[in-house]
Amino acid sequence: MKIYLAGPCDTENRTMMMNIARTLREKGHEVHCPFELKIPNAWDMSQEAWAKAVFQSDLIGINNCDAMVSVSVGRQSTAGTNWEQGFAYGLGIPVHVVQITDKPTSLMTYWGCDSFKNATPETAADAILGMLQTPGTRLECETVLT
Repeated sequence: MKIYLAGPCDTENRTMMMNIARTLREKGHEVHCPFELKIPNAWDMSQEAWAKAVFQSDLIGINNCDAMVSVSVGRQSTAGTNWEQGFAYGLGIPVHVVQITDKPTSLMTYWGCDSFKNATPETAADAILGMLQTPGTRLECETVLT
């Protein structure tokens, strides 16, 4: 299965995202990770040209995936992750969200997916594998308007 792995790629969450990608690949999935993207000659590009190249790569990755996995850090998730999830959901691509907190989430994140689970950074990969095997699992979560 081709999976687009969306989620935070800041220093605090990078190790978790890399571990999730590694686990999915070990289970035989092809994984597109925006945080692994290398733009050739990026240092020679303007900010606008680099940003467009990143955006185009994300579009291609989402359009070519069989499923979107979105790792949410809660109600105040990243703008990029939110956009990727919404775009994939709008295209009809199955979207599976694992939230790395048990706090309330945005109602858009909760309802803009096919599967939703809370997990910890240590259990996120197993939660995702479970959702891929049994799509449609939606654990209850308190939602808030954002």
